[in-house]
Amino acid sequence: MSLSQDQDQRSSGRRPADGASCAPRPARGRRADGVAGGYLRVTGPVLRGPAGVLVAVASFAAGGAVGGRAGLAIASAYVTVIGVYCLLNFLRCRETHCGVTGPGFLLSAALGFAAALLPGSVLSWYRTGTEAAVFLMILAAGYALEWAVAARTGRRVLR
Repeated sequence: MSLSQDQDQRSSGRRPADGASCAPRPARGRRADGVAGGYLRVTGPVLRGPAGVLVAVASFAAGGAVGGRAGLAIASAYVTVIGVYCLLNFLRCRETHCGVTGPGFLLSAALGFAAALLPGSVLSWYRTGTEAAVFLMILAAGYALEWAVAARTGRRVLR
């Protein structure tokens, strides 16, 4: 793909046809990519697309199978990983849904860890099934906003 095609696709909000990230490539010879770029590169293939659906289902299923506070901690760990991915991806690519899902997932995970760690029954209502439902609602809200932005502007990204 030529540089001009890559820039056109990034500015339009479309993903490049070769499946590459919409993020600009780092300058040669510099550590411009850093830790955030490495995190996105490593976790992206696992957290996006069909593989991402399988990982999400497996994480919530494992949390549900373990049950209790430990199961909630497992589910919250997954939600934290994908929340960090979405937040970094939004900062880099400006994908509209990531502007909602990143902070939303991180808040959901924080609530999950609080429920798993706090003594007593203060947050006893927040369990693995509740966190899975909240996860799906945040995901739906993010993609609904992205759809609305794309319908209005013709782009999936916020510029």
